[in-house]
Amino acid sequence: MKALSPRQALFLCLVFLVPCRLPGELPAPVPQPVSGALMPTLSPDGNQIAFVYRGDIWLGSAHGGRATQLTDNIELDAYPLFSPDGKWIACSSRRTGNWDIFLVPVEGGPVQQLTYHSGADIATGWAPDGSHLLFAAKRDTVNFALFSLDVLTLRETKLWEDFDTINSAHYSPDGRQIVFDRNGFPWSRPRYVGSGASQIWLLNPATGQHRTVASDQRQHLWTQFYPDNRHLLTVTIGEATPSVSNLHQTILKFLDNSRRTPNLWRFDLEGHGQPLTHFIGGSVRFPTVAQRSGDIAFCYDGDLWLLAHGKKEPTRLTFTAARDEKQNPRRRETLTTGVTEAEPSPDGKTFAFGLRGDIWTVPIEKPKGVAGRSADIARRLTDWAGDDSDFSWSQDGKKLYFTSDRQFNVRLYALDLGNLKVTPLWNRDDDVAHPMVSPDGKQLGFWAYGAEGGLYHYHIATGETRRLVRVPGAQWNAGDFAWSPDMQWVAYSQRGEEQAWNIWIVRATGGEPVNVTRLNAQHSQPTWSPDGKYLFFQSNRDGDGLYVLPLTRELARNSDLDIKFQKPKGRVEVKIDFDDLTRRIRKFAPQNPQADLTISGDGLILFISDGDIWSVSYDGKETKRLTNGGGKAALRVATDGKKIFYLANGELWTMKPDGGDQTKTTFTADWERDVRAERLAAFTQFWRSYNRGFYDPNFHGRNWDAIRRRYQPRLAEVDTPDEFALLLQMMVGELEASHSEVTPTAINVTSPVTPHLGFTFDYGYQGPGIKVKEVPAGAPGSYPETQIKPGEYVLAINGQDVTLDEHLYQWINDKQDRELEFLVNGKPTRDGARTVRYQVLSQDEWNNLVNRNRVERLRRYVESRSGGRIGYLHLSAMGYNNQTQFEREAYEYILGKEAMIIDVRFNGGGNISDTLIEWLDRKQHGFYRPRDSAPEPSPARAWNKPIVVLMNEHSFSNAEMFPYAMREQHLAKLVGMPTPGYVIWTEPLRLVDGTMARLPESGVYRLDGTPQENIGEKPDVQVDLSPEDWLAGRDPQLDKAIELLE
Repeated sequence: MKALSPRQALFLCLVFLVPCRLPGELPAPVPQPVSGALMPTLSPDGNQIAFVYRGDIWLGSAHGGRATQLTDNIELDAYPLFSPDGKWIACSSRRTGNWDIFLVPVEGGPVQQLTYHSGADIATGWAPDGSHLLFAAKRDTVNFALFSLDVLTLRETKLWEDFDTINSAHYSPDGRQIVFDRNGFPWSRPRYVGSGASQIWLLNPATGQHRTVASDQRQHLWTQFYPDNRHLLTVTIGEATPSVSNLHQTILKFLDNSRRTPNLWRFDLEGHGQPLTHFIGGSVRFPTVAQRSGDIAFCYDGDLWLLAHGKKEPTRLTFTAARDEKQNPRRRETLTTGVTEAEPSPDGKTFAFGLRGDIWTVPIEKPKGVAGRSADIARRLTDWAGDDSDFSWSQDGKKLYFTSDRQFNVRLYALDLGNLKVTPLWNRDDDVAHPMVSPDGKQLGFWAYGAEGGLYHYHIATGETRRLVRVPGAQWNAGDFAWSPDMQWVAYSQRGEEQAWNIWIVRATGGEPVNVTRLNAQHSQPTWSPDGKYLFFQSNRDGDGLYVLPLTRELARNSDLDIKFQKPKGRVEVKIDFDDLTRRIRKFAPQNPQADLTISGDGLILFISDGDIWSVSYDGKETKRLTNGGGKAALRVATDGKKIFYLANGELWTMKPDGGDQTKTTFTADWERDVRAERLAAFTQFWRSYNRGFYDPNFHGRNWDAIRRRYQPRLAEVDTPDEFALLLQMMVGELEASHSEVTPTAINVTSPVTPHLGFTFDYGYQGPGIKVKEVPAGAPGSYPETQIKPGEYVLAINGQDVTLDEHLYQWINDKQDRELEFLVNGKPTRDGARTVRYQVLSQDEWNNLVNRNRVERLRRYVESRSGGRIGYLHLSAMGYNNQTQFEREAYEYILGKEAMIIDVRFNGGGNISDTLIEWLDRKQHGFYRPRDSAPEPSPARAWNKPIVVLMNEHSFSNAEMFPYAMREQHLAKLVGMPTPGYVIWTEPLRLVDGTMARLPESGVYRLDGTPQENIGEKPDVQVDLSPEDWLAGRDPQLDKAIELLE
């Protein structure tokens, strides 16, 4: 071999040296401490623990130390469960779009999907021999059911069916019993006390026999067996925590103690319990028992804890983990739609628009060719992870005034379009909204919220701010405002104590406002005519429509006088004659302005109605629809009146005032956002919205700021939308308030949709095909041409052999709205089978069908039992359509009856209680009798006969207010079970990252001042309804109502 030259040797040294030394030069990876882990599960021997951390399942020693990652997916993997042999972990995951059950080996490896239904499948426990998993779900019936899933064949067996929810089902170690938590408000409200609390039930799966272990109106959560078969572990409380106060009273900030705090408790099977842990504040969550060692792991205040068997005090577990980012820290998208607000510049050449919480501009008219394509690129004016919005142009077009939450609360800012410098204009802590530049360009008007809220003016040149009108709680009680053309007056809309919205006028220099509409009705969008002679507005005072108010006395009657537009020449002076002002109001056009009422410089009245742009001539004689298709918003008119600007389904558009030349203004926005910064902004927005808007400024006796400080550090460990929503739900759950649910923003995967086949299944049959149990009336199989009978077998669907296992759902998924072909026979063989074809149902269609049949059955039952003397009406919800249905059915089924039963059980609420009461409280005062006719009551449809209202623990919100009001007005007796006390008026809240939440804004109180929130309505006669009665069609609550009316 030829010897290497010195130059060659040096070269080879460098080649091999560099890669060999580089690892030694890099710092060793440092595992990071684990914080915010959830949902632990202990191996049977208690030596290992798996838990959810940053959206995945991790595994470690039950004594702490280094954790290793078992699953890795961009969506949330959760609810891990060790198998009895310790070799597998079952978990539920959102990786398919919905919740499905998966298996993963403890040594790691690919996950195996076990369920395929588009509902929520969450495994809660293993059979002792490891052959089956327990989960609760809705499958073929409208009820909840507890299923046992064979992990090898994927066949499922129904163990229990119930109208109530079933949670945390676990086998006893000997497999003879199943414990589960029945009913129950969400686990995020562990201190709740009431009829909606989760109770402990025991079930014998072999016989179906069951009994209650604990039913004391306190939450019992995550209940499971100890290894001894004789005791249960649960999370509950020893005493209630004060949470609501009477009207005009405030409860003190409560002093917490260990009995008020949700802690670990040990119960015997007779329901006698004692606490195991004694934490104060917060809540113990997600306990797990090692089924051989008896050790207990759980979560508390963002940490994992272990209570070793035989020990009295738990120890905090510490873990480290070497982790990678689950997703890119920055999101980048190229956007061409999705605009949420838009304002044209004063010269009409530029659109300022809101997109993903930032402010952008784009030219309206662009050159053609390459230069035009470059002009399409939108200019980003702000880059804040929160919300920059609600903007208004300065008169010279050089600045934008806008609101932003960049300094914690929502404040007012000025943005210089030349250098993009942002200057704060309002430094107070009160939130502000709707800034608008005055017609002369010298002032900014805006609403400030809070106890000292109202309409404020900001002088642009001097920076002076003054309050023009005081409106406490302006976030709920204030609407639109507008300067008069001469800048001497301001008109605005305000809600009064009677909940009506009226329009007021006040001098621009201040003074006593005057209510110019003065009616218990809705009035909005005050708009001055350019000549200052009229005030136009929207109202329903005489039916929905456009109304006009002449500001001075007219020279003739309204019917003898036309409104004629005269373009102002020179300075306008607005004169108002307040004497008999309201009497001059008249309806101008029947089309109802729903938004953006405006008047162009040449007198054309424009507004948005039914989602489109409409125009009304100045004399009111011609109404014209200018666009079609709906989705229109942000209507604006050019100063010269020659162009209209608007949004259509998130896109920028212009057109002529006659509706012609509709032209889209295209744009390309290169949007980028720091994901964690956006999540922090959303967290802050959520906390701040509750801090400003929660109906009780005392926060049910809680320290809302201290709660924020406890939860905000956990944001660093959140990696998925589901985890973020879960964090917010736990945080707001500490307020112990209803109507505060949080829904995660859309994830990256679209869920399949499982249709309903139109019949229920016989789970006792284990052979080939599916044995049909029931085919309800109205289902496709109930008709002669497409008949499938109970007891028959469906052997194949669309040519594919089927059995009652999870592969069935895998096969039929996403075949909704399609006609399927069923191979049907009276025996489980193909010999002599026939083919049936029909379009399958959606889950909602199936639920509506079954519930409608149930209502009709109960109505016939009441008619039969009472000999036709008593009528029955059911309200499934409290919405407008339910009101219409109630009045229609009252005429159809109640007319001529001697008594009425109104059923509001299983009613989710709404907002028609008051109108129902008005209808039912109508008393007869006389008769009309035409010749040769029978006497007719006056007023018509008056009701002065007995009523019983049926209610239960599933009558929520407005369905609780209704029975209370019926009894308070001496209109009815109440029968059933206490309602849960889920009663607050709420508003939707959309966070900057797309997370949706609900914000309770107004409390509801009885006449004696007691709150309906968290204090349910108790019946006059309490009667329970068992699952057996429900499934068998028996209804003792209804029987008692009939008995009281007989």
